[in-house]
Amino acid sequence: MNFNMNIPGLKDVTIHKVEEVGERIAIYVSLPKKVHQCPVCKKKTSKIHDYRIQKIKHLKWFERLTILFYKRRRYVCECGKRFSEKSPFVDKYQRFSKEWNQVAGIRSVKAKTFKETAEVLGASSSTVIRRFKKLVKEQLNEGVHLPKCIAIDEYKGDTDAGTYQLIIANAETHEPIDILPNRRKETIKEYLMKYGADVEVVVMDMNPSFKALLEKH
Repeated sequence: MNFNMNIPGLKDVTIHKVEEVGERIAIYVSLPKKVHQCPVCKKKTSKIHDYRIQKIKHLKWFERLTILFYKRRRYVCECGKRFSEKSPFVDKYQRFSKEWNQVAGIRSVKAKTFKETAEVLGASSSTVIRRFKKLVKEQLNEGVHLPKCIAIDEYKGDTDAGTYQLIIANAETHEPIDILPNRRKETIKEYLMKYGADVEVVVMDMNPSFKALLEKH
């Protein structure tokens, strides 16, 4: 039995069943069968080879975390190539829906902490940090220009360059500007000397190292 429901991020998706699984709502979905183009020979085919179940974390629905069980088709072409159908709501091999990733990116910038975003979306802080880094990388333009009012905050990223990294953001719009690989004074000093000529106001926590360095600068 199919359900006629309007769930954000799942337009044109067929919903077969909805049930409670622990603290989450499980939604079993599929896409309508249609003709697909072979990625190798470019011929069109609608012949189904098999199905694979893809488990995907999705956004809250009625304030309950949701998980999708997507019955994904694999088509086969006359040339012998087998390939998965194209999905509008999740990429191949991904564990989070496209809608979830979009919201995670926005919340990672707007929320007070990564932990807060992770708790709301039912994921780990490290997952949210990865989405934040991806968003920053996509938004950054070549060459950095710091505005008059910036915000500096640290977060635990645990990269090869250091356990903690620094986020540089526009203090008025909260939009990310750059990420420094570590929180060492030498790194901050070099960065501000290179890009901070127009900076007049710095919003930060009471880290004594930050304060001493900025007073000198």
